[in-house]
Amino acid sequence: MSGFNLLHYPTLDRLDRQRRRWRSGWIGAACGAMLAGSWVQWQSLQTEALQSTLTDLQARLGERQRQATGRQQQASQNQILRQQLDQLSVLQAQQQAWHRLHSGLLQEARSAGLVLQRLQVEAGRIDIQGQAPSAQAMTRAAQQLAQRWDQPLHLLSLEAVPAQGEASSAVSFVWQGRWPALADGSAPMSKVQP
Repeated sequence: MSGFNLLHYPTLDRLDRQRRRWRSGWIGAACGAMLAGSWVQWQSLQTEALQSTLTDLQARLGERQRQATGRQQQASQNQILRQQLDQLSVLQAQQQAWHRLHSGLLQEARSAGLVLQRLQVEAGRIDIQGQAPSAQAMTRAAQQLAQRWDQPLHLLSLEAVPAQGEASSAVSFVWQGRWPALADGSAPMSKVQP
């Protein structure tokens, strides 16, 4: 009978249990709300931090993409400049070869007394037409030019032309040779009349 107490009524005991349940329920709800609120606050802070990190990473990505695009454009410009430089160096080499050919031809023509009528260079092939005071002068000039240029000149045509007022007759000739330094391979060089 120790469980029976007259000072403690069963109805009052029931009310106290209900109050404790309500109180513990409210305390549990308040603690749960506080925990939920702090968790939501923490999630909000985490989301803001992640959003800030995402914005920063997107800005970095955009900057790197701009840099990559700039590098690609610079690389394509460098490639274009390299191609232009290659073309210019080929043109410079051809111009130097042309100058060597032209100056050597004019110098030899003056010393041998040749009169040049036509010089045509087409894809590395040289055609030279002119007149010489004699066949020996023409042969000597062809040998000198072949030695100077390190390219043989072939005689395509030889005709005797009577000279005015002289006993010996002049000769008209056409030489042909190769000049690889002037070969472009794509388009013939222009015809030049020296």
